[in-house]
Amino acid sequence: MILGHHGGVGTRIVLIIATLAVVAVSIFLFLNSRQSDQETLNRKAVEISEYGLLQALAYIKENPSWTGTLPRTDYDGGWYSATAARRKTADTALLDIVSQAHIGAVLYKQECVLRLSVAGNDSQWVRQGVK
Repeated sequence: MILGHHGGVGTRIVLIIATLAVVAVSIFLFLNSRQSDQETLNRKAVEISEYGLLQALAYIKENPSWTGTLPRTDYDGGWYSATAARRKTADTALLDIVSQAHIGAVLYKQECVLRLSVAGNDSQWVRQGVK
C-alpha cells in the first residue's frame, strides 16, 4: 500500500508538470501570434500614411498654393488624414506636410518638407526631406 501511495504522488507530479508545459506552450503561441499581428498592423499603418502623403502631394501638384487639411479618409482597413502648412526660414518658403494613419491600435505619423524652388518666372515645390 505504501508503494501505491507513492505512485499516486509521482503520477500527480507528472500531470502537474505536463499541465504547466501545455499552459506555457499555449501562452508562448498566443504571444507570438499577437506580436505577428502587431507587426502587420505597424507595416499597414506606414503604408496607409505614405498613401495619405502621396494624396496630399498630388493635391499640391494640382493646386500649388493649397494649405489646409485633407479630411480623415478610410483606406485599406484604416484611415489617413494629411495637413499642409507653410512657413518661411530666411529667404526660403517651406511647406510642411504631415500625414497621419490609424489602423487597429496603431497610429503612425510622418512628415514631409517641400521647398519652393524659383527659376525665372517658374516655381515649383521640391521635396526637401521626409521625417
